[in-house]
Amino acid sequence: MAKRIILAGILGGIAMFAWQSIAHLLLPIGRVGVKRLDNEDAVLARLQEQIYPPGFYLFPGMDETAGMNKAQQQEAMRRFVEKYRAGPTGILVYHPRGQEPFAPKRFVVQFGANLIAALLAAFLLSQAAGLKSFTERLAFVTLLGVIPTLVVNVPYWNWYGFPTNYTLAQFVDQVVAFLAAGLVQASIVKQPSES
Repeated sequence: MAKRIILAGILGGIAMFAWQSIAHLLLPIGRVGVKRLDNEDAVLARLQEQIYPPGFYLFPGMDETAGMNKAQQQEAMRRFVEKYRAGPTGILVYHPRGQEPFAPKRFVVQFGANLIAALLAAFLLSQAAGLKSFTERLAFVTLLGVIPTLVVNVPYWNWYGFPTNYTLAQFVDQVVAFLAAGLVQASIVKQPSES
């Protein structure tokens, strides 16, 4: 059974990677809800003038200076809420130096993540007693694709205001990725009595 799980994980990872490559490089799914700044050159120039350290920025930011007493913390929270309500608000993942957008390392990391996810899905499928038919096994793996959206994309939509259409596109991307893996895995990972 271990060999089947590993085989199903590898082939499922390849299927996931293939789907996500198509979804993000050939289809618009990876770009749904993402906009380009109208005055991008001016904004980028200003960012380079004002922000040096790379990082993940949430704005407005909250003052979290070390050593603040309770009253100072409450005042910092009050100012944060006031600024957040007034806007603008947002998230910035910032890299002041350019990067290679399609560097081979990025594809290797993505494939590795897909492979690990597919191996976990194959293992979980092997532990799911009672799934006798191909359809039941396929549904089981496909439903695993709902989990990433619920624990990552919905909170981003809820707390940070990620666009609804972006969140829905990510849901489709994840579910179809697990469906692709499930098509392979449901054929390979069966209960011992079915082998």
